[in-house]
Amino acid sequence: MDFVLMLVQLCREVVSSGASVVESSQTQDSITAVIAGGSVELSYSFSGVVSVVPLCDLKEVPNVALQSAFEVLFPAHGDLRFNEYLIELADLVRSG
Repeated sequence: MDFVLMLVQLCREVVSSGASVVESSQTQDSITAVIAGGSVELSYSFSGVVSVVPLCDLKEVPNVALQSAFEVLFPAHGDLRFNEYLIELADLVRSG
C-alpha cells in the first residue's frame, strides 16, 4: 500500500507542478517524473531506463496498482475488505 500512496503523490505533484520525485520508505528507491509535452518522462534510481507515458495514462496508474493489490490481498484475507484504512485508501486513490 506504501507504493500505491507513492504513486498518488507522484501523480498529484506532476499535475500541480509539472514534476515530482517520490521515494519508497522501505528501499529508499526513487521515481522522478517530469512533464514533457503531453507526456511524462519517468526515471528510476534503480534502473537506467526512462519511460515515457501519456499524462492521462499516468493518472490511472494509482487506481490500477490499488486494484492489483486488492486482487492479491482479498482472496488471502477476505476480512480486510471491511478494513477502514483500506476503504479510505481506495477513496483517496479514486479522488486523486
